[in-house]
Amino acid sequence: ARYRQAGESYFTMNDKGEIQLASVNLLLFSVGGVHFGIDAEQVAGIAVYDGDQAEDLFWFHEELEYGDAAVSYASPTVVTIRTGDGHSYRVIIDSMEDIAEFSQDDIRLFPELLEPFAMRRGLWGILPVNGIMVLLLDFQLFLKQKLTVIN
Repeated sequence: ARYRQAGESYFTMNDKGEIQLASVNLLLFSVGGVHFGIDAEQVAGIAVYDGDQAEDLFWFHEELEYGDAAVSYASPTVVTIRTGDGHSYRVIIDSMEDIAEFSQDDIRLFPELLEPFAMRRGLWGILPVNGIMVLLLDFQLFLKQKLTVIN
């Protein structure tokens, strides 16, 4: 992932030698009224959900443990995530809203107090977009944390 770690800043130089802040392309979606964004580079494919019940296919609200909240999906979409280890990981999201480019400077990292709890769920930052707070999720980090808990 290309996001900024504490104390680091990613930037590029243009042809004139001027520093330009790096940007990140995010796939924006919502599930159960909560807005999320994932780095588009982690996405290997997107398809309409057709009722498939394969073992490598998971409902987003169950993966992030929404609890007892009733969640309905208006337009379920399957996102295939690049895992880096050759295994398939597909998750069903709802209401895919956009794929857009954002400056790293627009992203707010979680405060140190919350960061360990957020990172366990793969959440690494918050992005304000048109008055809405978008939680930024790193699926690869989430899967790594999930496998650590299972093992």
